[in-house]
Amino acid sequence: MRGMYINCDKERLPSSLYLTKNNSRIFDFPQACRVSGCIVYDEENWSQLPYEQIEHNIFIMSGWFIYKEQLNPLTLLANDIVAQGIDALNNVLTGVFTLFWQNEHEEFVFTDPLGLSTHFIDKLSTQLRVAPSVKVLKNDSHHLNHDMQCILNKKNHLFGNYTLFDGLQRLTPGSCVGVMNERSYFVFHEAKPLDSLADAVKKLTSLWQEHSKILPISSGLDSRYLLANGTYKYGFTYGPDNSPEREIAASFSEDFKTYLAFDYSEQPLHEQEQAILDEMAFGTLNPIPRLLTNYSFVAQHFEQAKIFFDGYLGDLFQRGTYINFKGKRGEVLKLFPFIYSVINFKAKTLMRLRYKELTDKEFTILWQDFVQRTDSLALTDYQKVTYYEFLYGRGGRYTIFGSNILAAQFFTVVSPFAARGIFDSFIQQDYAKAVRYRALKKIWSKVAVKYKKIKVESGYTPLSNPVTIPSIQLIYRLMFHFIPSRANYGVKSNRMENNKK
Repeated sequence: MRGMYINCDKERLPSSLYLTKNNSRIFDFPQACRVSGCIVYDEENWSQLPYEQIEHNIFIMSGWFIYKEQLNPLTLLANDIVAQGIDALNNVLTGVFTLFWQNEHEEFVFTDPLGLSTHFIDKLSTQLRVAPSVKVLKNDSHHLNHDMQCILNKKNHLFGNYTLFDGLQRLTPGSCVGVMNERSYFVFHEAKPLDSLADAVKKLTSLWQEHSKILPISSGLDSRYLLANGTYKYGFTYGPDNSPEREIAASFSEDFKTYLAFDYSEQPLHEQEQAILDEMAFGTLNPIPRLLTNYSFVAQHFEQAKIFFDGYLGDLFQRGTYINFKGKRGEVLKLFPFIYSVINFKAKTLMRLRYKELTDKEFTILWQDFVQRTDSLALTDYQKVTYYEFLYGRGGRYTIFGSNILAAQFFTVVSPFAARGIFDSFIQQDYAKAVRYRALKKIWSKVAVKYKKIKVESGYTPLSNPVTIPSIQLIYRLMFHFIPSRANYGVKSNRMENNKK
């Protein structure tokens, strides 16, 4: 498994390491380091080893980053950290990384600003122990937390930095962590107008050469927004034959030099998928089946594709989906989203509705974590809920596993919606408008008409009257579930899982 291992044994992940042996390299920490460790990394991103020494300071990088409009300028970043302190990391444009720093006195690990490179730490150890999987760190001193076990069974994911085991925690996004202390470096950048973000995406995607880029194109708006604001040699869509997902995505197939459409459920199952998922998701979540198989298939089919662009969580920014919730009341609000403006729900109400499966005791744990991580932020309640779910809830603990971590075993994954400036602008928008689809016109204002006029699988376009979109969506959602030929891969996958039971 790609990532950083400090004072632990990566060989406890035999299946995951076997998966990456042909497309990754291992760099062992040098003898000058006071800790033992290594990184498993993609050498395609690094013309030199991801290692830098400046006098008594040693820096080792797992992952990738963009800093001062350069890809992986570790020497530049290391010098700035030594000269300016850890706040220099707040100027990283985007990245998925874990950075080790040893100075004269201590050792630290930095996480990327939004925690996209999921790693875990052993808080019971007297030495720094870090790994990309809980399974590597778990020992007899880490006891099962029964509350977390119940929550995982209900939600398929945990929240905050919790794992199933006391003393083992996810590294906090945007932080500098040592054995005895932790400090956040994350500070919001000034929000830019939503109609300027298309240019920001174009600038970001242009940092990689077109011949190396691949984009999964779906029937929704997230990947389409990336396609409209970038150029990609390779593209693919997975979905059932003749589904709206495949038909809509095919409308953009000519934007790619090479394009592939295939059925998500029909690829031969990777022979070690279950063993790999058991290692990678151990103690943290219940992963979506077959994603690893399909990423492996895509990597083999597009051997020259190295940079995987992902519309990760773009829907929550464009349409405010993380202030929605399930159930009858949730469906009423989806049909009449103006209610969000009339009532102005409190964060605690929304979180309780989003996590209604939890007992009062379990929800108290969630709410205390929510308050701890959002109380000091100059955000509205709707913005806080979206922020928390992106970094610490369903996004940061569940979606990222399937959307980023699994794909990152084969590719360098770039999530433009998680780039600083883009994220910081979207997170500070008015979600009472976003959930009513009133942000779409501005977000898509500088996008070519051909990308705006084709319907998504829910029946509307960025040009549709926002007032009509909720009723159109309701009709199409019913069609997804009751007309088999219109099922997308998500609905079909759920049916397959239910049939197994």
